[in-house]
Amino acid sequence: MGNVPSAMKHCLSYQHLLKEQLWIGEPALQPPEQELLISGFPEFVKVVEVGPRDGLQNEKAVVPTDVKIELIDRLSKSGLPVIEVTSFVSSKWVPQMADHTEVMRGIEYYPGVRYPVLTPNLQGFHSAIAAGATEVSVFGAASESFSKMNINCTIEESMDKFEDVVKSARNMDIPVRG
Repeated sequence: MGNVPSAMKHCLSYQHLLKEQLWIGEPALQPPEQELLISGFPEFVKVVEVGPRDGLQNEKAVVPTDVKIELIDRLSKSGLPVIEVTSFVSSKWVPQMADHTEVMRGIEYYPGVRYPVLTPNLQGFHSAIAAGATEVSVFGAASESFSKMNINCTIEESMDKFEDVVKSARNMDIPVRG
């Protein structure tokens, strides 16, 4: 989990949550060295902060680039392991993200922190890589109406676009989150 403080790692551990009876009630008594394991649950969850991208793109007024950079730098200092920085989408559809390249080039990159960007199509992916992105994410919608409103295509069309992005990313050894 990168450089997340150990106390936070402990709080995010499924085993810890289970031991603290948050999910399964009173556990059977076990020797202290024996871990309570539930098949299928990971040991840790990954926290991905999306506020600089998802939160700011929903603002009616465009947030100045220097304010976005300062927000991301402060989040980086907080110990978050992953911060989704921006979105490489058309400024025609999302004017709040028009400064994506400037944001990517202006933030301070902290060791152990990953900085993915949203790339809904191949054009966005190539722009992101040119701006210095080393990790990308794609997203889909659960309904046709939301897909058309949010990414201007049907669910099926969006899946085709994501496939292109994922193939290109794999060819370049770039991690992709979906």
